[in-house]
Amino acid sequence: MPAFYTVTGADFAAILPETILALLGLLLILLDAFARPLRSTFPYVALVGVAIANVMGHYTTGAYFAGAIEVSDLTKFVEFLTLAGVSLAILGGETLLARDNKNQGEFYAFLLWAAAGVILMVKGGDFLVIFLGLEIMSISLYVLAAWYRELPASVEAGMKYFLVGAFASAILLFGVATLYGRLGTTSLSKIAGHVQANPAIGFDPLLAFGLVMIVAALGFKIALVPFHGWAPDVYQGMTTPAVAFLSTAPKAGAVVVLIHILAVTLPGALGVPWQPLLAILAGITILFGNVVALAQRDLKRMLAYSGIAQMGYVAIGISTFTQEAFEGVLVFLAGYLVTNIAAFLAIGALSNGEKESHPLSDLAGLGRSQPMAGGILALSMLSLAGMPPTIGFIGKFLVFRAAVDSGFVMLALVGVAGSIISVGFYLRVVYMLFMKDATREVNVAPDDIPSGAAYLLAAAGMLALGLFPSALIDFARSAASSISLL
Repeated sequence: MPAFYTVTGADFAAILPETILALLGLLLILLDAFARPLRSTFPYVALVGVAIANVMGHYTTGAYFAGAIEVSDLTKFVEFLTLAGVSLAILGGETLLARDNKNQGEFYAFLLWAAAGVILMVKGGDFLVIFLGLEIMSISLYVLAAWYRELPASVEAGMKYFLVGAFASAILLFGVATLYGRLGTTSLSKIAGHVQANPAIGFDPLLAFGLVMIVAALGFKIALVPFHGWAPDVYQGMTTPAVAFLSTAPKAGAVVVLIHILAVTLPGALGVPWQPLLAILAGITILFGNVVALAQRDLKRMLAYSGIAQMGYVAIGISTFTQEAFEGVLVFLAGYLVTNIAAFLAIGALSNGEKESHPLSDLAGLGRSQPMAGGILALSMLSLAGMPPTIGFIGKFLVFRAAVDSGFVMLALVGVAGSIISVGFYLRVVYMLFMKDATREVNVAPDDIPSGAAYLLAAAGMLALGLFPSALIDFARSAASSISLL
């Protein structure tokens, strides 16, 4: 009779951070139900829980739950990014939500559950665990997308995100089922064993079809062209703290999962047709996102198309498919996380509230009257444009250098061209902030300590990591080395 796998304390320790986040979410819901006068303390309760989850994340790398969970320096890197992202969203978002009395415990609970889903997803050593983490993350974000359910734009954002997300999940399951039908397993380590034992299987049409479905599904999650259609409307209708998180950590998790799957199923090199296909997607995504962003007059929609283009730069690193490229991708994702969250939080603070639109014209003169939020928004625009000495420059430089070193000079030039185009709309924001006189009065959010802390942390991340990137690069190099290309 076959023996069953015995679950040990080490297994539970490997998933302790996401377990803490899940339990903390339940606690916040209970507190909101039975201790509503304490609602103003919920952000701090959530932050304490995130700090505990971070401390409990110091576990030994290896395989757990019979290989269903794989912990490495790479998963620790994404875990750190996710916890940092959710912390910044909580710090900077409390005042924005309190203006409309929308700072219920459920908001922080769903934000923490989304973070737990991202962490579980990247730890998945089995497609079933990856799908479970992806759905925990996605369902939480579906709710947050429609948080202002009295607003048609918010309801539309939630419905669109749900429908597109459900479609992407179905495509992912279809791809996984195809791989299972061909290889008889959903375990990534066993799939890697099959491929290494029989290299010719990489040209199997059924395997290739399943992999196309998986790449397309993850392409939806990171908003690569042509899977980007949901992003502008969802970004515009979703509440600012939630979209600040949605646009960063979940994308980083999906990128890492995509790299892991490609490394398992196509070891050594992508080859034809995968490398040309991903390179074409990268180039189209960069040019489309940046060109369309030039025409936007709503700040959230502009950042949506900017985010599409930014994932195109990431796709350059994926298509290059070297350890150096992966290192650059991880540095890029870290810089994008702190920069994009800072941009969204500043936009929220410099607006008339979450129930109003966020037109570019409303920024006129606010850089002078609101120097803290205005300065952070300007700095984030420079970082997104890839200008030194910000971390945005370091991330793009590493990705482009890896592409050139691998012979993808044209792809790197497309990335540089996209960055030049992006200067047009990023510097337009800076111009409006400091060089344009106000056209109408904007009822901005009051300054508060949590938002100030979020701005200072974001500024430190953008500048300190840009000026002294060695620690982040070393962390990314160690994480990238966890991806086996043999």
